[in-house]
Amino acid sequence: MSSEKDTSDGAPGSDPRTLRALAHPVRLDLLYLLEREGPLTASRAAELLGLTAKVCSYHLNTLGKYGIIEETRGGKGRARPWRVREIDLTYTRDPDEEPATTRAADAFAATLVARDARVVEDFIRRRHGLPRHWRNVSAMSSTPLRLAPGELRELRADLLAVLHRYAERSRTPSPGAHPVHTAVYAVPTELGALAAGDD
Repeated sequence: MSSEKDTSDGAPGSDPRTLRALAHPVRLDLLYLLEREGPLTASRAAELLGLTAKVCSYHLNTLGKYGIIEETRGGKGRARPWRVREIDLTYTRDPDEEPATTRAADAFAATLVARDARVVEDFIRRRHGLPRHWRNVSAMSSTPLRLAPGELRELRADLLAVLHRYAERSRTPSPGAHPVHTAVYAVPTELGALAAGDD
């Protein structure tokens, strides 16, 4: 999932109402959970997230309303399983887009970043209690670079290609596999100087 890719083909991720629906911490947690675990009922999602089935049911229905997830066959009420639809929930800002879309996309991106920060902070607090074979295998890097726009675009493509390769592998996990959260950021800094320059 990314906030930096074109969805001008009309995928649900480009709709401001859909982006606003995604800009909610519980809905984002549910979406990640469904992507990781596969189809889940509201009751099972509630157990995994430490929430009530009523809360999860409400937010699952909201995600379903906007076409982000869908019900699978079988089950009734909160016993209905939900799954992620085959859609691309990514977004790139179009300079000619409506302001409502920009605001919704910004809220979605901010929610993604806040969630990533929460996950990493939890890892830092608890990493010393990990089993030995899980220690020193994670990746955290903060590297300043100097790149032209074309080079940054190329870096983004390279990083996404690597993530895509491992996402495909994750569909049939290896023995001993465990959920791993990945978040990649490559963004310009010193934005005041960019704003003063040409597009």
